[in-house]
Amino acid sequence: MPEKNSHPCGWSGSIHDFLSLAKADWLAALQVHHQRCVNCPADQSQLPEWDHEFDLLAKQLKQLLQVKPALGSCTIIFEYELPDGRGGRPDVIILGACVFVLEFRDLAEILQTHVDQLEACARDLERYPTGSHQYTVVPILILTRAKELIRRDGDIIILSPDRIADVLTVQSELETGPLIDPVTWITAGYSPRAP
Repeated sequence: MPEKNSHPCGWSGSIHDFLSLAKADWLAALQVHHQRCVNCPADQSQLPEWDHEFDLLAKQLKQLLQVKPALGSCTIIFEYELPDGRGGRPDVIILGACVFVLEFRDLAEILQTHVDQLEACARDLERYPTGSHQYTVVPILILTRAKELIRRDGDIIILSPDRIADVLTVQSELETGPLIDPVTWITAGYSPRAP
């Protein structure tokens, strides 16, 4: 088995684990994963984006746990490498009773190309990894320069970073059931879901 397949993500753990993690350790793990995936170091524009993503998520996840403390047991996965070999890596996946896939864009305005890319990624996560076949996939596009934004474009939820906790709170109430087992989900095979 190739080395990159034995480590399909940059970092994963519970939301509680993430909130107690040193940012430097998290950044180092993502850099090692990026090197392993594409055989070159992350470029200098990627590092500030990851740094900003960490800060935004930490703040919003702390707010989320004040309202829904049980969600601290949900798994958060960064830079998950889709097992189809095409090199796609969603920014963040949160495994609760459903699969949340979060993509961050350093923009204030929606670009249709980003909506389309996230839609394709969510479709792939829903249809191909066998660990997702029985779960709902909820795609969320986060525009880091926007404020007070929540909008839908088809199945895509588009929002500003200050609304992450609000959306995850509401969506977690809509999706009930046991938490997805992270080991089973991450190591699941890759085959099309039966129609």
